[in-house]
Amino acid sequence: MLLENLPAELPGLEVRIAIAVVFTAAAAYFDAFRNKWVPNKLVYSFAICAVIVNLIFYSQASIYAFAIGIAVFAITYLLYKAGQIGGADVFVLSSISLCIPYFSSSFLAPKQTTFYPFILSVLLPASILFIIHMLTRFLPYAARLVIQGKVRLSLQRAFGPMLLLLSFTVFMQALSLFPAPFSPLLLLLFWFLFLSLLFFSFFKEEIKASMVEELPPDKLEEEDVLALERIDPVLVKSLGLKPLLSQEQIIKLRQANLSKIPVYTKMPFFLPYLFFGLLFALLFGDLFLYLFPY
Repeated sequence: MLLENLPAELPGLEVRIAIAVVFTAAAAYFDAFRNKWVPNKLVYSFAICAVIVNLIFYSQASIYAFAIGIAVFAITYLLYKAGQIGGADVFVLSSISLCIPYFSSSFLAPKQTTFYPFILSVLLPASILFIIHMLTRFLPYAARLVIQGKVRLSLQRAFGPMLLLLSFTVFMQALSLFPAPFSPLLLLLFWFLFLSLLFFSFFKEEIKASMVEELPPDKLEEEDVLALERIDPVLVKSLGLKPLLSQEQIIKLRQANLSKIPVYTKMPFFLPYLFFGLLFALLFGDLFLYLFPY
């Protein structure tokens, strides 16, 4: 019922776009050029402005915006607590969802008639660019390890890639049963994602190890991400360690008299790619429309 009553044109669209672009650009700058340190004041201000713009241009669209924003916040907060994304990512993704819950008037593409969350339109091009960057970063690294003989094939290492290969084969076979043909661009995307997943699955341990730095306990900071797999499991259990470091956990680790603590200090940033995805979706519309032209 809510979707049926949504206005075709999002009220206050120009203001919403300005807020989303300016704040996301600022957050992307800090993420890329300030060692992934995004000021709390910036992301909190983004969230507050996103709420205010919905109150100023209050309509059924605002209710939809709050629903989407809360859902995105809940999902991304769980990822944050698991150490998979940063706290700034949570606020920026949620604030974009609040600012622009859906979008039908891209600048260089035909109007869209669907009202599914705009954040999905942003995430697809952002994720593709992120994967491309990760491949350019780790393909040479993996190649050097192979040449140096530091990568050994084992049944355990091959299990994940083989499972992916089987799943992809079944998936492509299922696609062939559809009566309508799929666009070449969509098939290319499927192959790109599959080969990327195959690469990251095969070299998972080496890639994770390259992001870890051994830090003395006095260098630990709140919200650091622990490499729990490199810490004695007995110690992890006894101290109740979680991936995302809290002040309480830092105190416990310092009291444990450990000389070095493995921390993921070289994890890649994501907000610059999110900014790219935002601009792409605003200019060209939803990439799904190009992948599903029928």
